[in-house]
Amino acid sequence: MSTLAASDERERLAALAEQALAQGEEEQAVARLTEWLTRNPAPNPANVTLLHWTAMLRRALDRRDGAIAALEAAMRLAPGNVGVVHALAHVSLEAGRPAARLFEQATRLAPAKGEIRLGLASARLAEGEGARGLGELEAMLTANPGWMEGHRQFAQLAAMTGQGARAMATIEAALQRFPQGEALRALAIELLLSAERHAEALAAAERAIAAHGPVGSFPLARAAALDELGRGAEAAEAFERLGAARDQGHAIWRLRHLLRAGDGARAAAELEPWLAASGADAIWPYAALIWRLTGDGRADWLDGQEGLVRVIDLDPGEIGLAELVPVLRGLHARSGRFLDQSVRGGTQTDGALLARCEPEIARIREVLRREVAKFEAQLPPADPAHPMLSQQRSARPRFAGSWSVRLAGAGFHTAHHHPQGWISSALYLTVPEGLAPGDGQLELGGAPEGLGHVEPRLSVEPKPARLVLFPSWMWHGTRPFAAGERMTIAFDIART
Repeated sequence: MSTLAASDERERLAALAEQALAQGEEEQAVARLTEWLTRNPAPNPANVTLLHWTAMLRRALDRRDGAIAALEAAMRLAPGNVGVVHALAHVSLEAGRPAARLFEQATRLAPAKGEIRLGLASARLAEGEGARGLGELEAMLTANPGWMEGHRQFAQLAAMTGQGARAMATIEAALQRFPQGEALRALAIELLLSAERHAEALAAAERAIAAHGPVGSFPLARAAALDELGRGAEAAEAFERLGAARDQGHAIWRLRHLLRAGDGARAAAELEPWLAASGADAIWPYAALIWRLTGDGRADWLDGQEGLVRVIDLDPGEIGLAELVPVLRGLHARSGRFLDQSVRGGTQTDGALLARCEPEIARIREVLRREVAKFEAQLPPADPAHPMLSQQRSARPRFAGSWSVRLAGAGFHTAHHHPQGWISSALYLTVPEGLAPGDGQLELGGAPEGLGHVEPRLSVEPKPARLVLFPSWMWHGTRPFAAGERMTIAFDIART
């Protein structure tokens, strides 16, 4: 093949790969690129781009070993290509392989690229050096106090390493230097609210209003914090001053306030316009509560239909339960609690668990993919108005996120939902022996504490190798238990 013809073919294959990734049709494209590279194996720097595309296609198919091999080949051809080095570092981190050295190399190639610095901090945590990663982030934020994503990562990493009390340290230091930093104050309040540190969020909001006036998100944050603290009369006054909701986030805080105040009729009226708006995924959980509290018949259509939840008892031998549990315990030994997660009295793994390459995890990943595909195929008929049944169904479901939670004595999950997913899950791996009736149960569809009395649609007894699949927007939480270990894998399936 002539040089010009080869160049044209590379361009066509790169375009094919890009299109395949956008449309979720990677299988055929990766075969085409792999076949071409096999026929043209010369160490040609022009092949770097195709090797990079091949890696991204394999990654999308959860073949990260193959993705790493392609990126290593690309790096041998172009060791100074920061895009290749960074991609190799990122995929290696996802796969559960040591990645800090690669992130360091990428940092030397592109010192100012914040995304690489954030990846290095995650790699430090994964390799048991979370304190070092925290210190490196703190030094970088001292030099660049306006780096908002750096402050966000510092707060999460502080929580994960057991230093949650220092989560706001870099923002506080930056505000000492730049007291008019409105964006810094807004980020601090957002993080405090997400961490349910409501008293601190209220104090921060009131300081922000004193410094900048009642502008931006500060008055809404103050109203929300007052409400979450149970200061209902003050919250009501603050929400009334704000008027009608301006955006979905504002609407959710108002709905929470109205539910807490017991005003279901007004909540129902304010809910309706937001359900018709695009991107209503975070609103549907509140529709489920409000419609059940007000006796609206749509409640049964939304989350009471047969087939929206499935409980499946898997074969412990098929999923390799005995081999999987010690692998996960090893990961939990280096894990903590996220700043903004529902876990109480336990740990949650960092990163995409089902992206890892350990054979025990690869084995369970494919069993879970198979079970989700069967669940999708058995769902009720398509319904374009329904948040679950309107989604296109796939023979090869894609994981949008995955993690493991390990709860110890008196551990539990507060009621929450996952607006970023379509289907969510709980796979039980270990359960304390001799649980009292009701202890440790997964409750689906009940109201979070304080948002009205709504009984769960279903309570599921935890058993090893039991998988539960349900809509991601469905409220779910667990009851505490007295002692022992409860370990699960959870994942979200992406919407199509």
